[in-house]
Amino acid sequence: MDSSKRRMSHLTVKTEWEYSGPMPHIRFRALKEDQVCHLSSELSPLLAAAIQTSEDNFTFEHVATQFFTQGKIVESYPFVEVLWFARAQEIQDQCAKIITDKVKSIANAEDVVVVFSVLDKSAYYENGKHF
Repeated sequence: MDSSKRRMSHLTVKTEWEYSGPMPHIRFRALKEDQVCHLSSELSPLLAAAIQTSEDNFTFEHVATQFFTQGKIVESYPFVEVLWFARAQEIQDQCAKIITDKVKSIANAEDVVVVFSVLDKSAYYENGKHF
């Protein structure tokens, strides 16, 4: 069985807001690589339970970036971008809290920003086929 069929075999589409597909992609800024590596193992089981998908559906990315203010290089608070298919507000709130709590604990950060970007399933392609 090819990977796309194998991956699709565990999906159950309940409603437009409860899609549990091969998502999300999570990008971290203002964190160190080793912190993101650690977060990838800690967040996977917690978020998988929250959105009812398998742990191997997550992609974690460390984005090396530099922040500037008024012509000076500055440090920033952790910024987490979650790209995923639409889910209910309660699930999004739960995931935001899980991510915030874990990032705060590992980065010793007072502030953490989590931004959700909702992707249109018809515009998301895997191996040339949209969801």
